[in-house]
Order: sequence, then structure tokens, then C-alpha cells
Amino acid sequence: MISICFRLDDPSPAGDKEVERGILEIFARRNIPLCVAAIPFAKTANGSVIVLSRQNAGHLVDASREGTIEIVQHGHSQIQRGTTDRGAPSEFFGVSFEEQSRLITEGMIHLAALFGRRMKGFVPPWNTYDDCTQRALAVAGFEFLSAGPELCKFATLPVVSATCTLHNVRRAVEGAWYFQALSPLLVVVFHPDDFKEFKLPPLPDDPPAFTSLPELEALLDWIKNSSWIRTEALGRIAESVRNGTPLCNPQGLKLPYRVKALVPPMLTRSGEWTTGPRILWGAFRSRSRPWVGRRTIPASP
Repeated sequence: MISICFRLDDPSPAGDKEVERGILEIFARRNIPLCVAAIPFAKTANGSVIVLSRQNAGHLVDASREGTIEIVQHGHSQIQRGTTDRGAPSEFFGVSFEEQSRLITEGMIHLAALFGRRMKGFVPPWNTYDDCTQRALAVAGFEFLSAGPELCKFATLPVVSATCTLHNVRRAVEGAWYFQALSPLLVVVFHPDDFKEFKLPPLPDDPPAFTSLPELEALLDWIKNSSWIRTEALGRIAESVRNGTPLCNPQGLKLPYRVKALVPPMLTRSGEWTTGPRILWGAFRSRSRPWVGRRTIPASP
């Protein structure tokens, strides 16, 4: 069985509400869990601050209260305050522990008041963070973190990494079919501006939209109708990790490069001593057997 979680990043006080509503409705009609990483604050072009509120995020508040989405905190205001060792932008990396704690707590208190519940999950903007971020989140009482494909270890805070996007999820599912003995998990991250219906002007470094709401519907219908795929809530995965379920990124294992190249972007949930052999078995199957489910994947509308 292959498990899939969906994480929608970037709904904010200044986002495209119509696209966000469309996405939420598509998931709700199919009863598929959706984790929404919401930005608490946003700055306008003139420097003023807009807060996430009932007026500009009523669709998120209603969906959260109805239980059709899981709300997590997406940083503070998605303002670049640092840069990683590899040159990637970051709101938290390299920022002092005290300042990170202040930003995280301020956003957490605001979202808790708006949604009427404590935030359990945290997604750092640009998927970048450091050890201070993890310590600040643990002190604040967060229960899990979700970021990019790197699977960082921390003593008390489970990290459920992203594995793919809407752009490559079909290919990832095809590849994961051979590795079902590993209980593979795909965490699909996407954004409102991935969709052609997105109306706001793109930022200078934003890639062009590559999908549409009808294409999302076709993908979810295929997933819903595939008996060998299960959709799960991101928070439930994190809870199982806290309860002792191992979570591993195969790319971090000591395996030959040619073997790892055959493993799709995914996380595994098998024991330490069985992961390696099962990866080798899946790699062998992927080379020796055709993809039997290919004909069941619908063409994009």
C-alpha cells in the first residue's frame, strides 16, 4: 500500500482566495485529507502589515472547523531574514534562537486565536531552518515539522519531509508501486500559484503555473479510485512517528548510486534491518517488470 499526504503551502492574508477555495472544495468533495500551511502575517508593497483574519481567510477558518483541512503554521510573514549555507533564502536559518522564538510564538498565538485551536505542525518558508528553529518549536509545544526532502533528526520533534510536487507526483507513484513492501509515503507539496487559475501577478523568481484545477481533480479521482493508494493526514503520520514508526529517506542510505537512482522520491516506514534489502528487491522489480498500473492513470484534461 502506498500512502500519500498533500500539503498546500502559502495561503496568506494577501493570497488568491478564489483559487484557495477551489482547491479546498476539490479535496473536501473527495474526503481527501489536506494539510494547509498558512502564513500568519504579510507585508504589503508600502510596508504595512496584514494579518490573517476571518475577513480574508474565512474559507480556511470554516474548513478547519468542519474538519476538512488540517491547519499548520507556515513561518511568520515569509520575509527573508537569513540565507542557508547553500545560499537558499530563509526566514529562520542563521537567526538567533531568541528572535526565532519570538517570531514563531507570535505567529502561533495569532493562528490559535483565529482557528480556535493550538497549532501542532510547522512548515518553515522556503523549507529552510536550523537547529535553533527545531529547539524553538519544541519549546513552543509544536508536535511536528514538515519541510523539504532532507530528513533531519531531532530528539523530540518528528520531521515529515516533502518528497514531491504536483509536477512529478504521478511519476513518483509509478515508481513507488515497486516498493510497496517498504510502506512508502509520498508527501506532495504544492502552492496556489502552481495553478493557471491563479490571478495575482507572479513574483520575479516564481516559476510559471504548470497545472489547473481540473487536472487536480483528475489526479485525485485516480488516487481515490486506486485500491493500492491510501491518503493520510500529515499530522497522523507525525503521530505515528512519535509512537515509534521509523521514517527513512532512502536517498540517505549507503547504497550504490545506480540503486538509489531507481528509487522514486519517497519516505519509507520499514524497520532498519529490512529497508535495505527491500529497496534492492524493489529496484530489481522496477528493472525487470513493466509498470502494470500505467494504463489506469488518466490523461490530463
